[in-house]
Amino acid sequence: MSGPPTKFDPQTVWFVTGCSSGLGKAFAKKVYCAGHRVVATARNVAALSYLPDEPTVLKLSLDVTCGENILSSLTHAVNQFGRIDVVINNAGYGLMGDTEAIEEADARHQLETNFWGPARITQETLKIFREVNPRGQGGTVVQVSSMGGWMTAPGHAFYHASKFALEGFTESIAKEMNPDWNIKFLIIAPGGVRTNFAGSGLKLVPRHPAYESPTSQFSQLIEYITNPASQETWSDPDVCAQLLFDAVTGQKGRPLPTRLLMGAETIPLIKADIQQTLREIDAWSEEAVRCSPKGGAHLDL
Repeated sequence: MSGPPTKFDPQTVWFVTGCSSGLGKAFAKKVYCAGHRVVATARNVAALSYLPDEPTVLKLSLDVTCGENILSSLTHAVNQFGRIDVVINNAGYGLMGDTEAIEEADARHQLETNFWGPARITQETLKIFREVNPRGQGGTVVQVSSMGGWMTAPGHAFYHASKFALEGFTESIAKEMNPDWNIKFLIIAPGGVRTNFAGSGLKLVPRHPAYESPTSQFSQLIEYITNPASQETWSDPDVCAQLLFDAVTGQKGRPLPTRLLMGAETIPLIKADIQQTLREIDAWSEEAVRCSPKGGAHLDL
């Protein structure tokens, strides 16, 4: 998802969602401390008091499940700064529970927040990158997914659905871009991060009696996630924010990747998942090929 070099300087405008705490807060602080302009959003603007009231800072109330609110926030940002260069779709939360026990309304809200919100923001942002920003400047969309956008754990069915959808959406839309527009995409995939994700950022529904067993994988996962000792081993949000900033601005001297992992545990877990998939492909490859009488046509995507 790389393209021509993009200029980053104090005039760069970053639009960040979900800045009240956690990674969003770390991202907003990093952008501000780097001397760039930041549009920090949260449902409650009072939660953004850690940022000073300065001309380079715009604080907005944003509920990513509201299309009108999304459009008005982006419009306000453009009116204030004349452009948007980087969008970080960070707002989201985790819905955890036995899938049979999760109400449809809760499941739909998970998808509205974690998928449809970023999708709508991305759609509106493309117009700004292409039609408002200086010609050829383009912009970068950063989707905050997780290693749960690639692999799964029990008790997170709708959370995984939202992140898998976001990653598929992003990879597809990236292939639609005219290279002349210089629009780039980055998916970040953190593992555990020391934020309030396991606290106020997590909704745990009451257990379904048929699944509630201390020996089940989900029960063991709940114990791990909610254990303060476990959380001490998770990634530092400020270090994650620095990595994101360096990757987007080209400080690492490498092209922007499709997906950027964050956290030591993400590497072996995702590699193991990929290797398992490869083994299954190989085990059933002859049968797969026989489905195409003439061997199939090669399509380069």
